[in-house]
Amino acid sequence: MIEHDYSTIDGILRRGLLFVVTVCFALTPIAAPEFWWQLSRGRTVLSELAPPGPLLTAGTSVAEADWLGGLPFYLTLQFAGVSGLMLFKFLAAGLLAYCIMRHFEARLHWTVFLIVVLTLITANSAWQPVPRLLDCWFLLLTWLLTERWANAPDTKKMLLVLLTLLAWANLAPLCLLGIAVVACVPWLPGIRPDNPTLRFRQPCLLVLSSLLAIMLTPRGWFTPYDSFLQLFPALFYDQSLIALTVWRPTFEKGLTVEVIGLGILTVGMVFYLLTSSRGWIESILFVLFAIPAWTNQDCLAPCVVGICLLACQCLATSPVSFQKLKLNRYISPSLGRYLLAIGIVVICWKSASGTLSGQPQRLGWGITPELDITLLAQAIGPIDYEGTAHGMDIAATGMLTWIKADRKIRPVRTFRQALLQGKLYEELSLNAELSNGWEFQHPRADNSWGGWWIRLKNRNCQLLLVPNGDAQTIRALVNSRWQPMSVDAAVIPYGWSGELLSSPKIIALLPVKDFLNRQQWTYSLPDPSGTPECSDWWGILTGSPNLHPALLQARTFRAMKLYTAALRVLHPLLQHYPTPEVRREFILCQKELAYQEKLDLGLPTPSSLRRIVLRQIGDNSNVDLIHAGPMLNVTESPLRTSHSIERAIQHYIHGDWEAALSELSNSDSESLYAKAQIQLESGSPDAAAETFRELIRLHPDDQLAGPSQNMLDSLQ
Repeated sequence: MIEHDYSTIDGILRRGLLFVVTVCFALTPIAAPEFWWQLSRGRTVLSELAPPGPLLTAGTSVAEADWLGGLPFYLTLQFAGVSGLMLFKFLAAGLLAYCIMRHFEARLHWTVFLIVVLTLITANSAWQPVPRLLDCWFLLLTWLLTERWANAPDTKKMLLVLLTLLAWANLAPLCLLGIAVVACVPWLPGIRPDNPTLRFRQPCLLVLSSLLAIMLTPRGWFTPYDSFLQLFPALFYDQSLIALTVWRPTFEKGLTVEVIGLGILTVGMVFYLLTSSRGWIESILFVLFAIPAWTNQDCLAPCVVGICLLACQCLATSPVSFQKLKLNRYISPSLGRYLLAIGIVVICWKSASGTLSGQPQRLGWGITPELDITLLAQAIGPIDYEGTAHGMDIAATGMLTWIKADRKIRPVRTFRQALLQGKLYEELSLNAELSNGWEFQHPRADNSWGGWWIRLKNRNCQLLLVPNGDAQTIRALVNSRWQPMSVDAAVIPYGWSGELLSSPKIIALLPVKDFLNRQQWTYSLPDPSGTPECSDWWGILTGSPNLHPALLQARTFRAMKLYTAALRVLHPLLQHYPTPEVRREFILCQKELAYQEKLDLGLPTPSSLRRIVLRQIGDNSNVDLIHAGPMLNVTESPLRTSHSIERAIQHYIHGDWEAALSELSNSDSESLYAKAQIQLESGSPDAAAETFRELIRLHPDDQLAGPSQNMLDSLQ
């Protein structure tokens, strides 16, 4: 039997499949929350030639070690624009994967391809223009240069390792991983076949020199401590605090593609170490990568790259034989290649469509709408604030520092700065108080005093920035002195009502909110091709729009108690794309409207419209959704109604509001009230007002007459 030589075809196939995976996982819009913050850091470094942390924030006096972290991305933006940043992250991810595969391909063939693809998928959060991408690259360079030095130690090769670590410490925060690489890689089996008599003194000298190299930063000898703190924050802070940040355990978000990929790599390495390991150094290095990878999602990507390199080196030195499985009896080599290609294409298809768990970004180009800075700049750009601002997350903080380049108004500190300064609880507790409406002083569980009013006043806080879609915080601020100056920006700016600078914007927004909630307008489906700032290639190919910005907008409207506006946004989504997220938001709107009607009616039950809606969709809801929002008793039998209202509400639930209105031809009070509400939610306030008048005229003593009169007054 003739054995076919697949080596040339295999090489081409591996490169082609790797390119497809890179496109689907790296060629997505820029979505890193810290994107604008890193650009602001880079701009400050270039203009001031100084560490940016103390300049950009009001509560930080200590320079950060990775002070140059934003400079490469800012320079790329200046010279090549957003397209340059997109090419930067695409090429960085693709070349990193290709370098690893090329380094081990001659010995591992398809094995290294599978490991590299798994690494590329698992570390997908790092393929953004942020320092985490640099961490991955520096780890690879440190590994390769240390391996080269171990084969033939000399001063020039050692100097290259030290310069790489020096650059790593000044550009990215996780440089301590490089010390682990330098300390362990020279002793791995197969690293130094031409130099079996490597002296113990030489690696020790390299490690000590490396420690000195990473201390050549503005942070000095505290640099290793800062890096260690960012690798293992759970050793310094309570787990309940860490769970609210990017440093939470990787597995806490559930069964995502990152957890699955890391699980496969971990199980594979453990199996190898138990069955084929020839020493203890592999186990030590694996533990040094695996523990932060599992316990700290923020450092997952570089740790996964480290596990990938370790796995490839171990398998290249002591291969694991699968001949006992006799796979050739069941699957021919050509069939195996077809099945592998099909599997990768399916995964890439789901990634490109944004339906892969842990990879929500669709194939596209530009800056994701959640980071669009345009509307926020229009709202706060012209206002000459002086003092401090509070951003609920790093995206809001970064947008502020980018817009307010004069630094007259600055954030107090970021979460990462708070982590390093030991003030993480202070920042997170302030966020919690804002989100829970704890305005005035109150005792906390630790006997300290909380309440956001005094704390923000002590900071001279002039501006509050809340992400669009943060329903809990937006709802908590509805009746406070903080009032919004925009309703549709990616980050909602809040000013202090009655304050000279913010009040004009707050007042100007009042008629806008009234128009959205009571006047004639309808919401159209998002353009499948995306926005001017973000081209949605998947939408262009398939015609399906990205629904996430619309869902965030509906959530914000609901949190602001603009229920009609929220339902108008949800109407086309229910009709064409009734996803679980859309239905959840629709149900929450109905529950809150039902609760409001109970208050207006002064009765234990709302109108039949809300009761029947909640009864029909309640049976199909999960437990979390049933207990979300206000608790209502909708299990009682509703008021006697005609079959037409039952059919109308069935159409209403599915977004077919025209069919619902055609069914509501009866003149009883419940039918008229339901008809008027649906007319208002469908963007016909004049028809709704006429129906409310008819209800009041025909049923002046009905319990729905009062709420109808209130609605009629609000429409005039």
